[in-house]
Amino acid sequence: MDTRFTKRQPGDSRFWAALWLYIFVIVLLGFRQPVSERFFDDFQEPASIALQLHVWSFAAWLVLLAMQAWLAATKRMAWHRKFGVAMLPLAALMVLSAGTAEFAAQQREVANGDTGAFSAFTIFYLVPFAVLVPLAWRARIDPPAHKRLILMATATICAGAHLRTVTSFDPALFWQSDNYFVHLFVGFGGSMLIIAMGMAWDLYSRGALHRVYRIGAPILFAIYALAAWVYGTEGYGEATRAFLSGG
Repeated sequence: MDTRFTKRQPGDSRFWAALWLYIFVIVLLGFRQPVSERFFDDFQEPASIALQLHVWSFAAWLVLLAMQAWLAATKRMAWHRKFGVAMLPLAALMVLSAGTAEFAAQQREVANGDTGAFSAFTIFYLVPFAVLVPLAWRARIDPPAHKRLILMATATICAGAHLRTVTSFDPALFWQSDNYFVHLFVGFGGSMLIIAMGMAWDLYSRGALHRVYRIGAPILFAIYALAAWVYGTEGYGEATRAFLSGG
């Protein structure tokens, strides 16, 4: 195991605390309005059970991440491992509830004349998360790899919050654009930025990238690029509309 990554460096705790805080802020900014509308506004359609489960499981994931970081930093590893076990079924609940809620949402969009093409983003948010979390669990005996895999998983699942944050200023920037790079960087820019910050800290504090970043980041970025391309193809929109409408 590379000692550059196993040995704590000055500033590690501050960097990771700042990065998790940034993630919290982006999620709060991105989902504050839709959650408020669906949970507390009588004029909006009430949140479904699946959506409620997703919101609360997502919130629990973020809280547990902060707690896990604190437990690891204070060397309370027995509790860290116990909470880690609890996060596996929580991750499964996040994926299942998000997929169910998004399927219902896209069915409503199709009924209102949309193509349902945004499901491409949802699929490419959830599938990498569902793969990275078990990989992180498997790598738990290698803390530097484990931590970076969890970061990449969380970065991916937070992409939607970043998209909503950006489009809250100008909805047309994304929803009315046919530009591939707009779809890519608005749809996945938040994930790429979080991962890039982790990579930059490795380079600054260790002088090298951890192998998780060297292998995983190019794969993830290629997946994001594929998702943006799929979203923009006419054939995917037509196929999704036919599937969601049952026709």
